[in-house]
This record gives sequence, structure tokens and C-alpha cells, in this order.
Amino acid sequence: MQIEILINRVLQAVILLALQVLLFNHVHLGLYAVPLVTVLFVVWCPLNTPSVRLMIVSFLLGLVQDIFSGTLGVSAAAMTAVAFVQHPLFSAQAPRECVETLTPSIESLGWIKYPIYQFVLFAVHHAVFYSLLIYRIENIKEAMLSCLASLAVSYILGLLTAYGRKAGA
Repeated sequence: MQIEILINRVLQAVILLALQVLLFNHVHLGLYAVPLVTVLFVVWCPLNTPSVRLMIVSFLLGLVQDIFSGTLGVSAAAMTAVAFVQHPLFSAQAPRECVETLTPSIESLGWIKYPIYQFVLFAVHHAVFYSLLIYRIENIKEAMLSCLASLAVSYILGLLTAYGRKAGA
């Protein structure tokens, strides 16, 4: 059973990374919005995942994304920041009677808490990602617009994926 979970998580990481690198890095909606979906790997991590392991895996996933995207550690830092926040945020949102293996989903958190949980993680990711992309203070307006536009698009894609996973379950 444990090997099935590991294989599932590796497949999730590979699929999200492939979608990001091969598709979403080349999709620019308007002038500012670029969907960033690899953060879903952290969003879907179960409560029993050790925080340090999640941060290391998230860093490595972000580093691979950086290599293919040319962002020089920005994705690695953003993914690590999200992994750092995930466990306390999920613990605060999860029902008190939950089991340790609870996985974040609409079923486990509900129709109100799950979108909030996902939004906070996406907001942390995008805030770190775009704040590290600023080369000069003169670029702050473009960075903020990119952050907000990308956050909106990425969040909607994340919610559609979550609702699709619920419908497919």
C-alpha cells in the first residue's frame, strides 16, 4: 500500500512538472498572467507527510522547474515556502477528529475551507515567486500585476482540478 502512495505522488509531481514546463510556461494570458500549477503538489500532500521531507521534495521539484524555466532558484524558494506553511495551515483547517493520513480535498475540508486553504498556499507561492523575480524597485508595479493575474488564473485552474478530482472519485 505504501509503494502505491509513493508511485501516485511521484506521478503527480511528474505530471504537474510536465504541464508547467511544457504547457503553462508558454501560456501568457494578457500581458501578465502565467499559470503556475506545480504548487498543487504541496496543496495535495497528506497531513502525515513530515514537514522536513515535504520541504526537501518541494525544493527539488522547484529546482527542476527552475532548470527548465530559467528562473534560477525562484521556483525552488517559492515551493519551499509553501511547504513550510502547508502543515500548520492544513492542521488548522482540518477537522479535529481527523486521522493522520487525511489528504486535503473538498471531501476532507469541505466546500468553504478547501478553497481558502488552497488560496492561501497559492498566494504564498506567488508572493514569494514574484517578489524574487523583481530585479529593480522600478519593476514592482509589473511584478504585482503579474503576481495578482497569475494568482487568479492559477487558483482557478487549481479549483477546477480539485472539483475534477472530486467528480472523478
